[in-house]
Amino acid sequence: MNFIKKIIKNKKDEIKIKKENITIDMMLKEIMKSPANRNFRDIFEYNDFSIIGEIKKKSPSAGTLKSRINIKNIVKIYEEAGINALSIVTDKKYFDGNTDFIAEAKKYSTLPVLRKDFIIDEYQIYESRLVKADAILLIAAILDGKQLSAFVKKARFLNMTPIVEVHTKEEVKKAVRSSAEIIGINTRDLKTFKTDLNIIKRLARVIPKDRIIICESGIKKPEDIKEILIDERIKGVLIGTMFMTAKEEKIKSYTEKIMDIVNSR
Repeated sequence: MNFIKKIIKNKKDEIKIKKENITIDMMLKEIMKSPANRNFRDIFEYNDFSIIGEIKKKSPSAGTLKSRINIKNIVKIYEEAGINALSIVTDKKYFDGNTDFIAEAKKYSTLPVLRKDFIIDEYQIYESRLVKADAILLIAAILDGKQLSAFVKKARFLNMTPIVEVHTKEEVKKAVRSSAEIIGINTRDLKTFKTDLNIIKRLARVIPKDRIIICESGIKKPEDIKEILIDERIKGVLIGTMFMTAKEEKIKSYTEKIMDIVNSR
């Protein structure tokens, strides 16, 4: 069994337990009382290029990035560095994440928040809205076409921005058919967890002109950003490991260097 299958199997077990404690109807009643979400899509409307800073404690590919996380401290550093939005990994078993991190981040920051997890059930979409996510990541590799289209619609119904992640041309086709406006090209192969920035060049050319493209994974140093600036529709980059392993004072200089490279293209 490859690693992604292990993650999905565990995710199904987690969802089964959650459904026994709180139903979709119960969540919907709470959602109806919730304040309006922040508009995640706006970061691409009002900026030529956006940087999404990720919060994660560990990953299967990099191991432990931070043994302890101070959400208040991290989001303040990100905001001061000029980062445009947050991505929060909420998978518990493999990434040591927590959905509570989302509300905590929004308490201390004005930035919109993307929930990054392995969404395989409609239940998780309601859960995402309940925990105050402004956007959700939908991974084309783990959803069939019908599921993906339904999940994109459901996210919009709940006033969240869906971002569809792709890694192959077939997944691009699936994402396009789902009507996703924002397509994230993951340079990491979920089967091997290896990254390849050349994936951006191969896939950007087959994504329709009316879609927004962001790059996910693979940026290990600011100079790497040059490798992905191959199309004007590439409107942003999601950076996790580079920021999470950097010294606090370095994050701002990394962000400034990235934007200098972007602005000189």
